[in-house]
Amino acid sequence: MDPETGDFVRPARGSALPIHTDPEPIIQPRQLPRPEKEEKKQKKATSTNSRFIASISGRSWKRHEDEDDDGADNCIFGRQIRFTVMIISTLCLSSILSNILTFNFTYIAMPGNKPDNLSNMTKAEWEAYGYRPELDYSSAKRSTLFMAVAVGALVAVFPMTIMLNKFGSRLVFGVLGYISAIATLFVPLAANTGFIAMIIARFVQGMAFSACLPVMGSITSHWSTLKQNGIFIAILSSFLQIAPIFTMPISGELCTSSLGWESVYYLHGVVSIILFTLFILYHRNKPDNHPMVRRTELVKVMFGKGSIYSGPGKQKVSKKVPYAAMYKDPAIWAILVAAFGNFMGTQLSLQFMPTYINKVLYLPIAQTGIASAISPVIMFFIKLIAGQSSDRIKFISDPMKLRIYNTLAMGGMGVLFITLAFCDPRTQKSLCLVVLIASTCILGFNSGGFFKSSQMVSRQHSHFTMANISFLNCVCMLLTPLLNEIVAPENEPEDWVIVLWTHGIILLTTNAFFCFFCSSRPAIWTTGNLFIRNAMAFHNRKFEN
Repeated sequence: MDPETGDFVRPARGSALPIHTDPEPIIQPRQLPRPEKEEKKQKKATSTNSRFIASISGRSWKRHEDEDDDGADNCIFGRQIRFTVMIISTLCLSSILSNILTFNFTYIAMPGNKPDNLSNMTKAEWEAYGYRPELDYSSAKRSTLFMAVAVGALVAVFPMTIMLNKFGSRLVFGVLGYISAIATLFVPLAANTGFIAMIIARFVQGMAFSACLPVMGSITSHWSTLKQNGIFIAILSSFLQIAPIFTMPISGELCTSSLGWESVYYLHGVVSIILFTLFILYHRNKPDNHPMVRRTELVKVMFGKGSIYSGPGKQKVSKKVPYAAMYKDPAIWAILVAAFGNFMGTQLSLQFMPTYINKVLYLPIAQTGIASAISPVIMFFIKLIAGQSSDRIKFISDPMKLRIYNTLAMGGMGVLFITLAFCDPRTQKSLCLVVLIASTCILGFNSGGFFKSSQMVSRQHSHFTMANISFLNCVCMLLTPLLNEIVAPENEPEDWVIVLWTHGIILLTTNAFFCFFCSSRPAIWTTGNLFIRNAMAFHNRKFEN
């Protein structure tokens, strides 16, 4: 380089290279600023805290496309928020059923001890003895109060399903939970007011119960992954077991304590208010709106649900239920027929197990509560096992798994009911109690039977299928006490033989119908695309042949 001009000069051929005396400058690499670890942790913690505050404040979360998924494990539940939603929902479902079951137990203790020489006593002597004849309901009045719940549920089930589809489970189910809690708190006042007031309170409790199964279907379809349908159904449907596990022993202890039978209703009402307050604050209708749900979990939940979601956080506009196509589908009728048989057995256990133990086996009230809670505890764990195994077993085809689990549940219960009919409750009390408990426990396998089939076949319309199942449950709630009132009004052992045989035959017959027509494949009407519908129809015919 020329020192004067600064131009580069090519050296002559053969000449030596010029020697530079100036030292070469040392080039330091540029260091980009990096956030400190503490600053990064603070940012993650701030993100998690803001999500948590948003979740319990009831706000929906605005999700951005470039949202960072770091810090998900800072939350105690990590990427498993869907399971917290499932657990809270299960407790709320259990609370609504527990509010109904309170009367199934407390009516035994409400009038007090009936004196032997009642006809020779005055009203003042009755009151001094602690007996209240106005609360000693006859068999007809008891059946009326049982059926009032069923009528309330029947009246409300389809309107509540329409509201559920329009407003979502958070608002509809939350409001119904508060209504159930208030009705339960007012039951002691209604009982002291008169029989009509008691009917109204029970009717309102039934209206709240009408949404339980549709809510179960809605939460499963929106919050469960396709591979975890079985465990979601098992846990959510276990509210039928959790409710008596809590209510029966607690009611037995409170009824025999100084607090009296009224405390049973006050306790259940307060618990319902607490649980549904938590539900309304924490629950969201869709996982995309929940602040604690990270993108990784959202992708898992939405995978394979093109019929429900058109993209992350984008619900399809069309939610029209294909009523005609659903009612023409044999797989739907298989589910509904199985549901009828299932709930005939379930309602007999829920409504009349305490009656059978106390009036037929003559066990005292405290022991009746404990004995009534044993079978739901065992049944709860059977449901968990059935739900997990039905998802994980791969060497058996899905239709065969549905048949096996449903037969274990309903066929097993039917056989055990008939076995119980052959036992003599006068001389074989222990055997009768064991068979009765076993007949209820084995029904836990239904989570891998028709319940799972309803989700597999109906997909995004499972809430409507569950509404039909809920309607049948209400019919069974109405028919079961009516049948008992006609056949066994005085709870004589000979009359209970007829009741048990009737329910056993119903269970076996409906299970056979389900096994013949059941399906595990999504129905053609679960998609709105004509090309996909035709492809699914061809594939289903090929699969069946």
